[in-house]
Amino acid sequence: MNTIELSYEEKCACSNDRFCLFVKHYGTFSEEEVNHLQAAILNKKLSRVLYVSSILAVWSMLAAWVDAVILPFIVIYTIALPGAEYYPLLFPVFWTVVNAVLKFIFIHQRLGRAVTLRDNLLAVLPYAGAAILLKNWFVGDPLLRKASLAYIAHQKKLAVRKVTGFFTGK
Repeated sequence: MNTIELSYEEKCACSNDRFCLFVKHYGTFSEEEVNHLQAAILNKKLSRVLYVSSILAVWSMLAAWVDAVILPFIVIYTIALPGAEYYPLLFPVFWTVVNAVLKFIFIHQRLGRAVTLRDNLLAVLPYAGAAILLKNWFVGDPLLRKASLAYIAHQKKLAVRKVTGFFTGK
């Protein structure tokens, strides 16, 4: 691994980046590995990709409720009631198209050129968007993969702590 020294601007950007700070203070990486990881995080805009992936994961969970609850009721209503109009059956098509367009716009606004158009289009697929965005970052750099997985686990712990704190009143 070649040693990369961050410029002053990169160090300033890294001090405002949660993932960079996590890597710096995680404690299991050497100084050389920290420099390599921080340069990769800044160059690939990985913090933004992780953020967008987490939003897409939550988005998919909410969309699953619509798919599992609302859409079957529409189909049952349309088929079961005699004389019912078939227009409600267009809602699943409308839902899918609007959901995909909104995801595309969200990803493009948040990530811009950090991801390719192809990846942006693939990321709008239902339930797979987060995984598609993350797949490119885990390939080819096992150290970055290790750091990313540790960061995701850390963020998950923080989210669980916030949710349990909300319900327990702490």
